[in-house]
Amino acid sequence: MRENISPGTGLRRVLLVLLCCLGLLLAPLAVPASAATAIEAEHQRLGGADGRLGRALGPERCGLVRGGCYRSFERGSIHWSPRTGARPTWGAIRGAWAGQDWERGRLGYPVGREVCGLRDAGCYQGFEGGVVLWSRASGAHPTLGGIRAAWLRHGAERGALGYPTSAEACAGGTCRQSFQRGSVSWSPGAGTRVAREIDRAASVYVVVNKRRPLNPVDHVPRGLESVGGPLLRADAAAAFRRMRADAAATGVPITAVSGYRSYTTQAGLYRDYVARYGREQADLISARPGHSEHQTGLALDIGNPDGACGLQSCFADTPAGAWARAHAHEYGFVVRYPAGRTGTTGYAYEPWHLRYVGGHVAAGMVSQRIPTLEHYMGLPPAPSY
Repeated sequence: MRENISPGTGLRRVLLVLLCCLGLLLAPLAVPASAATAIEAEHQRLGGADGRLGRALGPERCGLVRGGCYRSFERGSIHWSPRTGARPTWGAIRGAWAGQDWERGRLGYPVGREVCGLRDAGCYQGFEGGVVLWSRASGAHPTLGGIRAAWLRHGAERGALGYPTSAEACAGGTCRQSFQRGSVSWSPGAGTRVAREIDRAASVYVVVNKRRPLNPVDHVPRGLESVGGPLLRADAAAAFRRMRADAAATGVPITAVSGYRSYTTQAGLYRDYVARYGREQADLISARPGHSEHQTGLALDIGNPDGACGLQSCFADTPAGAWARAHAHEYGFVVRYPAGRTGTTGYAYEPWHLRYVGGHVAAGMVSQRIPTLEHYMGLPPAPSY
């Protein structure tokens, strides 16, 4: 028998079918038992509701790329994928990951927890496509691909470049990323190019030693200022004036003995030392022209007003020497040629020779007991020419 279906009845059935299908599409995707279990286990390992992430803000949500799920908490989230398992993110590193479009971007899912204890109390977290690093001075930024590979070759955060200070930015076929002491660029045709501040004669971070001459060798710094006779670059001069005033306020007068020397002046000085002591001894106490820190305008020899132990190792135990050893880093200076490090610096102990490197590097060297600029910048020893 043929069923009589009115037009209205047929339309209602079609609408019911469509509503049913739409409900299936809009319903939350089922959470795999493995995801829910792993996310909860990771939350408990982090201290549960009283731990690092705090209370859950809702149930697990799925439907992310590559079959992933996540759960939000008061102070972060835990993401899970079949490949990476359940991994938490929080704080500044989480913010940098978000800036890279979360798991959908080049970084992908996190592959481990945040790990701290790097130089300058820094932290990092690994992701499928790279790493996000954080330090108080630099903030949190990712490193990826060819730029990351070049950065690793130069010692990562413990090397000459330091921490990243920006994300990678691309334009006109070239990608570039800034670091604390330089930059790395990459293009398909040229590959990676690294620009380091330690190689730039005008940089406060320049490293000059027996293996690293200034470029150009006859470099003349701009903006030299007098600090009572000797000349220094403006930034170093301002720092020394503050240091000298603060030392005097504690009853310790410090005098400036020698500052900037030109290439020509250093050539004459070195020639005199060779004539007096022979080349081997001269190389322990004087730089060859083009290899002197004094030529940068960032180096300063200091002394006591009465000249006690002037330019001698016993200067370390004089009032000026002891004060500088304890406080010079607070003004951005370090003792450039410390005792027992001739094999690295190439020079005998010079407690009177201060080098301006800026507050961040000076504080880091002292707080982390890094003895020389070569060690700090991840450079090889320079015991000879």
